[in-house]
Amino acid sequence: MARDGVTGLASRRADAEHAFRRALTAERLRNARLLNLLRFVGVSAFLALALFAAFVLGDPNWRSNNWLLFAAYWAAAGSILWSGGRSERVARVAALGIPLLDMPAVFLLQWSVLAHVPNAESVARATGGLFVLLLIGAMATLDVRELVLAAVVAGTLQGVLEYRTDVDFAAALNSVLIIALAAVGTTYVLRRTTHLVEDVSAEQLRRERLGRYFSPQVAAMLAAAPEGMGGGTSCEVTVLFTDLRDFTARAERLGGAEVVDLLNDCHRRTVETLFAFGGTLDKYLGDGLMAYFGAPVVQADHAERAVRCALAMQETLAGLNAERRSRGQDALHMGIGIHTGTVVLGDIGAPQRREFTIIGDAVNVAARLQELTKERGVGILISASTRACVADKLAFTPIGAVDIRGRVQALDAYVPVPTGVGR
Repeated sequence: MARDGVTGLASRRADAEHAFRRALTAERLRNARLLNLLRFVGVSAFLALALFAAFVLGDPNWRSNNWLLFAAYWAAAGSILWSGGRSERVARVAALGIPLLDMPAVFLLQWSVLAHVPNAESVARATGGLFVLLLIGAMATLDVRELVLAAVVAGTLQGVLEYRTDVDFAAALNSVLIIALAAVGTTYVLRRTTHLVEDVSAEQLRRERLGRYFSPQVAAMLAAAPEGMGGGTSCEVTVLFTDLRDFTARAERLGGAEVVDLLNDCHRRTVETLFAFGGTLDKYLGDGLMAYFGAPVVQADHAERAVRCALAMQETLAGLNAERRSRGQDALHMGIGIHTGTVVLGDIGAPQRREFTIIGDAVNVAARLQELTKERGVGILISASTRACVADKLAFTPIGAVDIRGRVQALDAYVPVPTGVGR
């Protein structure tokens, strides 16, 4: 049993890791496309400013720009934006645009003006600030490797610019050190961000799993508890099976879309009723379902809850049938079997696909009682063990002993009275 718990924990961790990778990949794609847009808008705005300063204001410093290089940079930014919006692969590759396009473009543009300005050292140091801003932008890639690459490229190019202006070694080293410190800071923030994404995706996956199995109230209780869905445990529960009568024959007369719509409507109403009584949905079984009461949160009155839930399910079906009759459609009929017993509860299945479910003889008995509802012509059948747990809180009609496949002795069965007598 301990090994099952460890295996279940490993499976959940694998699911969480997969969810994290999926969320991280999606976030990287969104950020890459955003970076492509910001790059194009920024280059376009800077190009417009340079043209205005050079040819409207007549500033000679701006006229010295390498316009062919600027135009090539602008065209590359536009091309990446256009193609990245149509191809995820291009968008992801474009995440490398900061170290492989933006930083070299800034370096070449600044290099082209150094020989034409009197304050070349100031221009070189200002370029270091631009590299730091680009490093901050590289955080959006959510990839430490790309951030480190950007830091290496920025430090190298800044060092070359400083060398070009003949500044002393200490000043050049200072500029490179600032970039290195910026790289360390952005790397730390990036790691914290990815850890946050991992935590959020794991919590979202956990809540989704809880939402599939449990009522909102039970799911909220388990979500607040640490790893409440671990290895196998033995517990007493009340198992409930439902099945729509003659649904296969009915489905043959309907179109595929009609069958799906009808099943979805029935399951929605049934599960809403199940959750209203605090039941746990185990699985859908085609036109029926399997559920249980009393786990994973202990319910002292789980047998009573199950029987009252079954009665409410039949009332809900009666409401649906009233709607169907008003549309000229025939009525639906449901059989429900209920049994109370000891089961094993836990994550069960192959590593690739596991289910949080119950196994044991009690499950088989409840399923057989559901099958017998059709033979006995009743809507609900419960076992003697469930009847004993409910005691006098509900009224029942005995129907005698019934044979249960796989059991030598017959089992006493009862039909609950829907009037509420005996509460």
